[in-house]
Amino acid sequence: MKYSKDKRDIFYRRAKELGYRARSAFKLLQIDKAFNLLDGVINAVDLCAAPGSWSQVLSNRIGPNNGRIVAVDLQEMSPIDGVTQLQGDITRRSTADAIISLFEGNLADIVVCDGAPDVTGMHDIDE
Repeated sequence: MKYSKDKRDIFYRRAKELGYRARSAFKLLQIDKAFNLLDGVINAVDLCAAPGSWSQVLSNRIGPNNGRIVAVDLQEMSPIDGVTQLQGDITRRSTADAIISLFEGNLADIVVCDGAPDVTGMHDIDE
């Protein structure tokens, strides 16, 4: 029987077991464990949020009813408890204005982003 690389990856399997949408959740969990990054955070913005694993970590850590978490991405995402989703381009002023309005005059305590540009794998083209 042949297994895909993802299914052999311990973090992929563990993420699925714990209900995270992607293995990248463990990056934010590890950073938080090492630096207490999310201590005292009530309001958060997750840029380039899809598929939503960092938003899940934020929701679990902050609590779905204790603050405001805004997840922003070009792609639509499945709902996450305690997370307000905004579909938009983070390079546009209109998206920034929409994020600001969702906080109703409050400031975000943290902005996180696990985004990466789309690449072809051909270094001359991807520059």
